[in-house]
Amino acid sequence: MLKNVDELIKSGKYPPVFLICGEEEFLLDEAYIQLKNALCNDEVTHYDMEIIDTEEYSTDKIYDKIVDSCYAYPFVSERRIVIVKHFEKLTAGKISKKNQNNPSLQKYLSNPQPSTFLIIISSDEKLKGAGSSAKNKTEKSPKALPFPYEIIIEKYEFIEFPTVYESKYPDWVVKRCQKFGKEITPDAVELLVAQTNPTLRELNNELTKILLYIGDKNQITLMDVGFIAGSSRVNNVFELQKAVGKRQLSIVLSIIENMLASERQEMLIMTMLTRYFVVLFKLIEERSSSQNNFQLAGKVGVSPYFINEYFDALKNYTSKEIENSFQYLCKADEELKSTSTDSIYILQRMLINIMDKKS
Repeated sequence: MLKNVDELIKSGKYPPVFLICGEEEFLLDEAYIQLKNALCNDEVTHYDMEIIDTEEYSTDKIYDKIVDSCYAYPFVSERRIVIVKHFEKLTAGKISKKNQNNPSLQKYLSNPQPSTFLIIISSDEKLKGAGSSAKNKTEKSPKALPFPYEIIIEKYEFIEFPTVYESKYPDWVVKRCQKFGKEITPDAVELLVAQTNPTLRELNNELTKILLYIGDKNQITLMDVGFIAGSSRVNNVFELQKAVGKRQLSIVLSIIENMLASERQEMLIMTMLTRYFVVLFKLIEERSSSQNNFQLAGKVGVSPYFINEYFDALKNYTSKEIENSFQYLCKADEELKSTSTDSIYILQRMLINIMDKKS
């Protein structure tokens, strides 16, 4: 199993069959585009690349189409490239007995055309953990996979992109920046993750804007993220979170007023505070384990640099108060979206309820 497509492209040694699989759609698409661009980098190679989308063919015909395309010789290049998209469609639902173990494709995979590079792209959930299985040989063996995955996993190269869960987004952002030769400060990571819709595609879109903005600078700072999102957010959003953690009600109420005086930031505030109390709730369960701070930070989805701030906040809130906070957050969210009541009043009342010692 390969770790990334860069590894394959850099080697220049392409196997006759290559599988790109996984549940993380954005990473699947990115790997496909990256590989396609590397293989088809001039006008000539376009003549020897064929992209087959399984959604455009019936199941009974698609296997023959794939095999016929693979057996064809390159026209002007040394290598013919056949890319099969949405291969998971062929293993979903009812499949005719003829195609459950298609003889023509099985024959091809046992002795592929040397001048063809077949790329299969699949988000089939049956392939979940294929990379771990191949590496550790402790889970399901390739033979337990449906046709033709068991042959490909056993004989050829593949790469898997498993789901990146939200708790791992900060680590993903750091590594993503490193890929482009950039560093990003922990507080900048926190703000970027907090203000972005929880998908890798959205995170990447925001990060792309920031990379364009900073140009030749080597480091992404809180101010850089804040400039793209709005400068007043940088000045106050982390102060708000810290003050909530310290249970400094008067400071919190003042920050809310300042944040909403010049810009509509209700949704950012709700996002930040909800995420903050979710992390505190997770830490209640995790803090009794023997994990170190770096492991705990990764488990709950925050930077290790800020984990002690969350531990300090746990000293100021009981587990019952943290549970109650979600009720107040939900109620405020509904009111912000459905009533004309002043948003400053809604948010300040919510925070009074959360931080009141009697709650």
